[in-house]
Amino acid sequence: MKKYIYLMAGAVLFALTSCTDELNQLPLSQGTIENFYATPGDFVQARNATYSVAFHGAGTYGYANRVLNLSEVRSDNLLATTTASRDWEGINSFYTSISSNTYVKEAYTSNYNAIYKANQLLEKLAEKGDAIFTNPADKTAMVAEARFLRAFCYFDLIRWFGRVPLIDRTMTVQEASKVGRTPVTEIYDLILSDLNLAIAGLSPTYDAANFGRVTKYGAKSLLGLVYMTRSSPKYGIDGAMLGLNEWDKAYKELNDIKISGLYTFGTDYAAIFKTEGLANKENVLTIPYTQNISTPVGGNFMVEVGYEPYFASVNLSAQGSLEAKPISKGFLNMFAATDKRKIAGIATSYTVASGTYKGSYTEPVFIKYIDPTRYGNGREDWGVDFMVTRYTDVLMLMAECTLHGGGGTQADVDAIVNQVRTRAGVPANAVNITLDQLFDERRKEFFSEGTRWFDLIRSGKAVTIMNAWRIAEDTGNKIRVIDNNSLLYPIPLQELLAVPGLYDQNPGYD
Repeated sequence: MKKYIYLMAGAVLFALTSCTDELNQLPLSQGTIENFYATPGDFVQARNATYSVAFHGAGTYGYANRVLNLSEVRSDNLLATTTASRDWEGINSFYTSISSNTYVKEAYTSNYNAIYKANQLLEKLAEKGDAIFTNPADKTAMVAEARFLRAFCYFDLIRWFGRVPLIDRTMTVQEASKVGRTPVTEIYDLILSDLNLAIAGLSPTYDAANFGRVTKYGAKSLLGLVYMTRSSPKYGIDGAMLGLNEWDKAYKELNDIKISGLYTFGTDYAAIFKTEGLANKENVLTIPYTQNISTPVGGNFMVEVGYEPYFASVNLSAQGSLEAKPISKGFLNMFAATDKRKIAGIATSYTVASGTYKGSYTEPVFIKYIDPTRYGNGREDWGVDFMVTRYTDVLMLMAECTLHGGGGTQADVDAIVNQVRTRAGVPANAVNITLDQLFDERRKEFFSEGTRWFDLIRSGKAVTIMNAWRIAEDTGNKIRVIDNNSLLYPIPLQELLAVPGLYDQNPGYD
């Protein structure tokens, strides 16, 4: 059984606080008050609760579930139109009426819940930390972690919604009700400040008991991606993409991870997703889960792209994946028959011996994270860790920066792609790899990891690619034409109604 200190302690505190609905800053539709912080243990629990909300969200629906639904399902990897009005209805169909969608609301609410906790923790550390902590390093590390988590949540918010209210201190509902949507450039100022201060105060490594706490290099991986997103084409919308040329800054942060020597390019693709904790040297920034303990710290993110008959075929209980999210035919056709990534990560046929789903199936389904050996007490108790950033991603992001002139050479790019292809068991014949080819390789490498939507946006060709996909795949004409406005999600309706007129809606949405 895994033991992650922030999960167990954090889950307890989060369970106690969340049930009282005690947030008193944004989102405007909620509110809370915490009177806490009298001992070092109180601070540790508050830090752990901030991790829990930032990474695990509410209950078992957290960041991993979110990126699978709002990135993977939104992308050309899946043709996820529904036949029974599922919660994801409208995400892959690009409806303009999704401001009340459950997943859209969660992305906004959970991030602001975590930001509130990070703000409160930072304020209490400034107010009481010197008196409470006998070792100044403990306070420094906690400040760094709180700043990272705040930056993590704000970056997540602006990638989904563009402009959002900037709240860098605890506020009452009345105070927050006067804060409108803040320009993305100002939010980036806070993100960059928080990440740079976090990197200065974070530890390069932790022991097994503290696995899951962010390290210096986990923060650098996020900072590198921030610079890359800021450098992405603007598409004429008010999003997180600023069209800046900061590829060199991104390359430096990512290269620092490489030269640290702490991470290893795994030689067995399937094993990357089966190996836990510190033993997995692909882990750079990871959200850990554990199963079969008294506190609720198991996960269920793999059900977001799963399918009930497949779970039944490996003798698991009902997971709630009642309707398949079909994998795009064009995506499946990209793989060679011998590609180990497809073999390990996609089931193309499976059989259920008995029960409700008895029969044989040929509906392809993503299975990369489905590991029955880490299944606990029911569908919300999986002990499977989710890698936000793995070392292969770091290397391939560096290659992307290189192709934008950010550092390194074409030979470096080709070598990285050939390394990835060799592990996949396909010909390592990369020569003069282009950006388009690199994004194709990333698509095959990182499917069902929640990166594809963001990759499309960075490519500068998201709208063109998605409309071509729609024409090729959507034989039922269920998907509306994609335009630049489709690259942002709508501000949730609940927030627009909380203080009418305070927020404007993103263009293109009802």
